[in-house]
Amino acid sequence: MQQLVDNRYRLRQPLGSGGMAEVFLAHDDVLDRDVALKVMSGRYAGDDEFVERFRREAQSAAALSHPNIVSIFDRGVSDDGTYYIAMEYLSGGTLKDRILKRGALSPRTAAAVALQIAEALRAAHERDVIHRDIKPHNILITGSGDVKVTDFGIARAASSSTMTRTGHILGTAHYISPEQAMGEPVGPASDLYSLGVVLYEMLTGEMPFDADTPLGIAMKHVNGHLVPPQVLDPEIPDGINAVTVRLLAKNPEDRYASDAELIEDLERVVAGLDPSGATIEMATGVLPAATTRIATPPPPRSVRPNKRKRRAAPLILAFLGLLLLVPLAWAGYNFLGNQPTEEAPPPAMISVPGLVGMDVDAAEDEFGDDFEIETTAEVEDEEPVGTILSQDPESGEAREGSTISVEVVGTQVADVPGVVGDGRAAAEGALRDAGFEVSTEERESSFEQEGRVMQQDPEGGESIERGSEVTITVGTGPDTVPVPDVTGVSAAQAGRILEESGLVLGNVVEDYSASVPVDSIISQDPGEGESLEPGEAVAVTVSLGVEQVEVPEVYGVSVEEAQAILSGVGINSNPIEVPGDEAAGTALSTEPGVGALVDPGSTLPLYYSAGPPEPTIASPEPEASAPPEEEQDEASQENIPQENIPQENIPQENIPQENIPQENAPPSVQENVRENENVPDNSGRGNGGGRGNRGSGGNGGGGGNGGAGRSDDNGGGGND
Repeated sequence: MQQLVDNRYRLRQPLGSGGMAEVFLAHDDVLDRDVALKVMSGRYAGDDEFVERFRREAQSAAALSHPNIVSIFDRGVSDDGTYYIAMEYLSGGTLKDRILKRGALSPRTAAAVALQIAEALRAAHERDVIHRDIKPHNILITGSGDVKVTDFGIARAASSSTMTRTGHILGTAHYISPEQAMGEPVGPASDLYSLGVVLYEMLTGEMPFDADTPLGIAMKHVNGHLVPPQVLDPEIPDGINAVTVRLLAKNPEDRYASDAELIEDLERVVAGLDPSGATIEMATGVLPAATTRIATPPPPRSVRPNKRKRRAAPLILAFLGLLLLVPLAWAGYNFLGNQPTEEAPPPAMISVPGLVGMDVDAAEDEFGDDFEIETTAEVEDEEPVGTILSQDPESGEAREGSTISVEVVGTQVADVPGVVGDGRAAAEGALRDAGFEVSTEERESSFEQEGRVMQQDPEGGESIERGSEVTITVGTGPDTVPVPDVTGVSAAQAGRILEESGLVLGNVVEDYSASVPVDSIISQDPGEGESLEPGEAVAVTVSLGVEQVEVPEVYGVSVEEAQAILSGVGINSNPIEVPGDEAAGTALSTEPGVGALVDPGSTLPLYYSAGPPEPTIASPEPEASAPPEEEQDEASQENIPQENIPQENIPQENIPQENIPQENAPPSVQENVRENENVPDNSGRGNGGGRGNRGSGGNGGGGGNGGAGRSDDNGGGGND
């Protein structure tokens, strides 16, 4: 990828994308560090509202400095108009990824994550900033297992108006608050509602409200009935269930009054205590259309976290019965003309029994019908396990059905929590909360195990004495090396470069290239700057140079067609006219010829015929008077040495053709021979009909040319 943004940030790989931007892992060449670079999509660069949202995200987040909020390093616009935000890079992925990959979190882990999100929201709300898009996609996990909130793209000051596009409400349908869905102004309570949806999803792996369309989902937030998490999973403790239900109250006034109040309850839940600001009976019904509200039955008594399971089923049935009563009450209310109902009389005041010294189960059996006995702490003591050490209230009177909080002697042994796969901080916290000492060791690991517990001793689920030490081994990630650039060099050179970096040359493939010289590397995988473990391989592609093309056949077509054929395979041509028997303009050949391999773009000579020569008719010449035959013979035989006569000047028609080797004769001579094969031979006298020349191979008359005799022979058949 290696695209450079604003001459500083080198893009390496995409991390994710959203509605208006893409996020890349990038390297800051100036400060030599990895960052997460959020780049606004080019199609929104001309949209003033999107640009304003993008600018506001950087401004809002940059103003917040908190361990649970992603840090903003830089923002700007590159020369080509690309808007970007450079922020802290976290390698652990998103909370949504974690839920999709592993399902619901344990209640304790979910509470710990929600606590960190609440801390981030408190920091934002104290700066008068409302996030407005809290969802697990915007919760990033650090290498140590902590979480940080990001994406303040639609954040606004609490005092500002709702930011919308025409006909749209900004936010994500599954996570928006009822007031946000109705387009009303939102405050901190809206962020807390969205946190409640995230907490619900962490506990159950499901959404509290769902429908086929975003509008349908939004309307369910407004008037849909909430099924508490504990109904989906009875193993979810009462405390975290109550916190979730209160966060998801339809009316903002029924939610937590402040972030601090929520944080206090989450801290109690993480510590194994019940929340003080939330109970299971918190309102979850439809937002009222008017100020008159439906009178609801008295709330059921809260349930102690360590109740025996034999009591869980009746409580669930009772709660389901209550859910059925709500619509019946609404129907009855409308049937009676919306007349207000009379309030039920308050429970009677009764004496508080003394429970100190009793066994907690015995106290519950004896007084459980009048009071809710709730264990708030378990401590080590010399008294038997389960003995009540203190109570609140200690004495006096209290209303029937109210809660008596007790402190009891806890067990001396406990089950070790299973923390393999958890982040370091979360694992250490869970073990300490369970009453164990923690020893942390580090070990080289894969990328996936970096910052997470790889091993624990004792293993999760084992029962050991409280205060014992549990050793966890946390991955530090691989000892990686950066991949060097080996493009442009030979494979042999690349092998040496990689070896110096602790890597090896992997698969080598060959390919043609018009720009890279032969035997030089065109590309590599992984690319320069990526990280590999020592000993890992880098694959390369080596250039074969320009791919040559084969010269096609052009003989017999017109010169124009021949040029088109050559051009079609990338060969240029230079037409050259040559004599030929073919019709004028007919292509004859190229140089090199058919089947030869040449470089694309080469120019070859293209020979084409100038056409056959026109036939000529010789004009007859007047006959000259010939001297007597004997005089001609003497003149020719005595005065001209035969060996000096150029043979090409001898008229061919006078040369007996049978003495010429026919395979070497010109075609015209061969044709004359064939024509004369059946003609009577009248040349037997030869030219040597007179005397033979002394000392020469005279032309014998009887046998044709008598040149076969010795120099002193007479021509055969001639006269001396």
